[in-house]
Amino acid sequence: MNSTLDLETVLATIVAKAVQLSGTDAGAIYVFDEAQQQFRLSATYGMDEALIAAIRDQRIGAGERLMQQAVSVRGPLQVPDLRQEPSSPALELLLQAGYRSLLAVPLFSRDTIVGALVVRRRDTGTFAAGKIDLLQTFAAQSVLAIQNARLFHEIEDKSRQLEIASKHKSQFLANMSHELRTPLNAILGYTELILDNIYGDMPDKMRAVLERVQSNGKHLLGLINDVLDLSKIEAGQLTLSLTDYSLRDIVHAVVVAVESLATEKDMALDVEVAPDLPIGRGDERRLAQVLLNLVGNAIKFTDRGSVSIKASAADGTFTVAVRDTGPGISADHQAKIFEEFAQADTSSTRKKGGTGLGLSIAKRIIELHHGRIWVDSVPGEGATFSFAVPVRVEQQARQP
Repeated sequence: MNSTLDLETVLATIVAKAVQLSGTDAGAIYVFDEAQQQFRLSATYGMDEALIAAIRDQRIGAGERLMQQAVSVRGPLQVPDLRQEPSSPALELLLQAGYRSLLAVPLFSRDTIVGALVVRRRDTGTFAAGKIDLLQTFAAQSVLAIQNARLFHEIEDKSRQLEIASKHKSQFLANMSHELRTPLNAILGYTELILDNIYGDMPDKMRAVLERVQSNGKHLLGLINDVLDLSKIEAGQLTLSLTDYSLRDIVHAVVVAVESLATEKDMALDVEVAPDLPIGRGDERRLAQVLLNLVGNAIKFTDRGSVSIKASAADGTFTVAVRDTGPGISADHQAKIFEEFAQADTSSTRKKGGTGLGLSIAKRIIELHHGRIWVDSVPGEGATFSFAVPVRVEQQARQP
């Protein structure tokens, strides 16, 4: 019973085993509704449908005499002859069905009443002490099974609620990111036109300010794009555009894009691409986005030394590694660096800025390619970020 997480199955099993253990004719489990202060019939064994329907219509309150007695003594309560009990609607139904005695065992979780287990006989007489002890022990163990099933049900319900809330959040972020990106693109477009002297020459001071506006605007656009990508992934809306591509061309395009950044820091940028790489199939733009993020991070977090890119293929898999000579990443931060909004918590990384979304997005993109991404690093000795994807991806992985 403890291995079963469906509450109805748990209750049905408990009442069936209780009747068998006690050698009685029928049984029922009542679950206590704290809000209504009533015992609600939840599972039965050995009773016909007409009696079950009739009993289910009866509201057995916490103050009902037999239940109240069982709860107050916190132990089994037996009634050797039901005909000697004060009349009540529920009792009359049992007598009409031919039952003459019962044993009620309250179900407690610490000091809280959970319900009651009741077994019934068609004969009068007391219950043997051994049977009562056995049933009481069984009832105590049954509470654990009921709690496990209830907890699992609550977790499932909360998970559904969180999933719905997460989708709403992701959709909101996607909409907001799109709305922010549209006017920002217009601002950057007009800035570009002004810098190109479309509206006439401008003083050097104004040009310097506009170049700063353009630089910060592009940075802001990159952050918005990161949020938009992540929200699309979380909402299950990011799909790969699968085409044939050249990994060599991807590496070359990324190197061209970041070469000026490396030059500004007087940093060597080494590239090693294996000869005769096969033509791949995947989302070329997204793979370039991943590599650009890894190389960009390597340059950003390395103050001196070099950054190297190595691309190879073996056994139907592309492997790309980006190594830097930066400060490295501690083991505890390596475990969470691919999480959303995560950054290595050091003064050097805090000064570099960023949303902490880049690696999370890269991880999702690689996983959509049925691949994996990882990091190897020793503090003070730099870091190597690597990813591996199948050379040919025919269908993107399903998003969680």
